[in-house]
Amino acid sequence: VTKSSKIGIGIYGLHPGDDVVENVRRIQPSIILVQNPDIGLNRKLREVVPKAFIVGRVFFPQQPLDKPDERGVELADIVAGWAVPREGLVDAWMSYNEPVASGDYEAYKAYNKLQVAFARRLQGFHGVSAIVGNDFPGAIEPADYVTYFTQAIRESRYFGVHAYSAPKALSLRAHDAGFYALRYRLIHDALERAGVRDVQMVVTEAGLAEGWQGRISEEEMAEEFKWLADEMEKDPYMKGMAVFGIFEPGHWPEFEMKDSRLLDLLGAYQPPRDR
Repeated sequence: VTKSSKIGIGIYGLHPGDDVVENVRRIQPSIILVQNPDIGLNRKLREVVPKAFIVGRVFFPQQPLDKPDERGVELADIVAGWAVPREGLVDAWMSYNEPVASGDYEAYKAYNKLQVAFARRLQGFHGVSAIVGNDFPGAIEPADYVTYFTQAIRESRYFGVHAYSAPKALSLRAHDAGFYALRYRLIHDALERAGVRDVQMVVTEAGLAEGWQGRISEEEMAEEFKWLADEMEKDPYMKGMAVFGIFEPGHWPEFEMKDSRLLDLLGAYQPPRDR
């Protein structure tokens, strides 16, 4: 795979024996997120998509925010246990995923401290790039990223966001796309106005809020993702999106893309040439 676009895929809990590599080949991604990655799968992905930006995520069933400075260091050391053996196979690693609820400002403060400690330890001690953020879609107001998370965003190499439709929507571009699917622009602009510049962003999850299976066709879903990729092509600070996703059997069936024609439709996408 040599094509360059801003469409990618998230892979959750699978290994080389699950035919996931062939699915990846079909979608031709430039972004890949791999949760709890098997090192054999990492090697095969890097071989098939040598230029892809690959994100590592370790699944934590509990995401405590007490003692955030200590938790951040501990978290970085755990993640480094996965990351260091995969040097060259994974480009950057996440901290927590969607740990705070909307308007919980004390949790915001704690999460900022945890992410600062995580990024400093992971990058400064282990030499591994960090991705902070990765919050629940729409949970945090763009201005609140400036107020509560500036330090963490500045400390980290990358800033992760999620891009989903409005609740129950059958389209990414309908129902106030600027507030939902393209919310990353509001966050970016708020940071820029506050002097937090040159933030490199990546969408670590993207999709319809309630999933697409049984709700719209593969062709319709492909057009929605292609629209979002076309929009991302306008934003040089945005690396692209890891679509949610490909899963272990029985997990998230409403979002499942494995073995679907949607992979081929997205793999045929070509970015606009005039940008």
